[in-house]
Amino acid sequence: MKLENINHSNNKEDGEFLGLLEHLEKSESSEEVINAIKIARAMVSEKCELKSRSEILEKEKAEWERERKRLTDENSTLKEQLKILRSKQFGKSSEKTRKKIEELEQKIEENEIELELKLNKQSKTSTEEKNENKARRQKFSEDIEREEIIIEAPSKCPSCGGEEFRKIGDDTWEILDIIPARYIVKKYVRPRCTCKNCETMVQAEVPTVGVEKGKAGFGLLANILVQKYDDHLPLYRQCEILERSGIEIARSTMVGWVAYGARWIEIIADEIRKVIFTRSEIHGDDTPIKVLERGLGKTKIGRIWVYASDGRPHSSEKPPAVCYFYSPDRKGERPRSHLVNFKGTLHADAYAGYKNLYKSEKYPDNEITEAACWAHTRRKFYEITLANPEANIANQVLEIIGKLYKIEEEIKGLNPEKRRERRKEDSEDLVEELFKGFKKVLPKLAQKGSTALAIKYAMNNELALKRFLADGKIEIDNNAAERALRAIAIGRKNWLFAGSDNGGMAAANIYTIIETAKINGLNPEAYLKKILSEIQDYNSQKIADLLPWNIIPDTS
Repeated sequence: MKLENINHSNNKEDGEFLGLLEHLEKSESSEEVINAIKIARAMVSEKCELKSRSEILEKEKAEWERERKRLTDENSTLKEQLKILRSKQFGKSSEKTRKKIEELEQKIEENEIELELKLNKQSKTSTEEKNENKARRQKFSEDIEREEIIIEAPSKCPSCGGEEFRKIGDDTWEILDIIPARYIVKKYVRPRCTCKNCETMVQAEVPTVGVEKGKAGFGLLANILVQKYDDHLPLYRQCEILERSGIEIARSTMVGWVAYGARWIEIIADEIRKVIFTRSEIHGDDTPIKVLERGLGKTKIGRIWVYASDGRPHSSEKPPAVCYFYSPDRKGERPRSHLVNFKGTLHADAYAGYKNLYKSEKYPDNEITEAACWAHTRRKFYEITLANPEANIANQVLEIIGKLYKIEEEIKGLNPEKRRERRKEDSEDLVEELFKGFKKVLPKLAQKGSTALAIKYAMNNELALKRFLADGKIEIDNNAAERALRAIAIGRKNWLFAGSDNGGMAAANIYTIIETAKINGLNPEAYLKKILSEIQDYNSQKIADLLPWNIIPDTS
């Protein structure tokens, strides 16, 4: 390295030192002196580089502090509004006030999760800074049942091989865990022992038994996650339930536990996504959710996307799976990024964002085939009969589609070839008859009428609607994806909105785990407890061993 490359240092002492090195280098110096000069140059260069890194970290820290202050100030305002609303709770508009209280409680909770998720990403943040934002740890009541777990020290001294020890003390800590219908505090004891031969101290390794530096066991953490994302019970309500059992846990503490769990769960969620996109047939759909926008009290519309793989209707031995993604909008680039590695048939509705992904005359090199949904088509004609029960055309169409579904029910569970044969024998003529009827009657209808629009929807998707006839692995509709979105639809009514884009992504990961466990017949709480207690000690090459269909969950 030339001296001019590091002369950018503004430090006067560095400049003088470099000048001295340059003078020594030009003089007739010994080899040892030359080597010393090289080492000194490298040290000055490293010092400059460290200074540059320090400036970058200072900028990142300042940005993080601004965001932390924004969220903290916003929560302070929300808490003040909450206090005012609570004072009015029993007035004339108590129902309306109660709804506002629940909404404010949820906003505060989601802001705290957002803050905790950002905190987890700040790997360089000091322990002291983190502790400023954490609630003071409270001691567990002595009334709670205790279970003492002794982690025995090694039987042999690692220094001399001696086998006789004397006990000199214990390291103890407590975590709160849950057993269905009761809470228990587990007290862990690690005896400290010294070898009688050489005085070497020995002690058992600290096992992974709960939230890092926290007081929640994995059973309790799994229970909190399932209640929030499967039972749709906000954290502040869970805190109230715990309080009834004499256990006081600050909501901010519980928020930290949720963020901790979400971080580890993401690894399994990504593995499930990889599996789904290796399948040859999948289902896709999306639904809107409300998301808190930067600033006070405003919400925007985000999207939750779902992709499901379920081959059970055609007797596939591959385990079913479902995964979710979050995005802040519904742009076509979202499904494009999700499906970048997928090759096969996608069951979906007629969303325009998928069109550029399908193989067609316009995109002959694309590797995704479209399978349209007969349930969507049926729904458009059914809505006509709601407005006019005597609508002849709509009723006739529903009757034919009903016959198609009756055949599907009869061939459910058969292998793909038998399904294809039965469809060719019985379903193909019905479908052809239906589309011939559409083409015949459409010119006679008012083109902007509801019946004409329903027929045009079917005709625009004719090729994709007929695709199930030629392949026994393809389903008649996209109901697998719609079923997978029910959890989101139910949750919307309870938790109202996600706290941020980060909160939306964390929710998508947790839903992926819970819903895939359920579709495989597992208790999601037991499965979450299993993976949370094991994943931290797993080699990344063996993560697949923790997928729902590869493990037997611990139901204790």
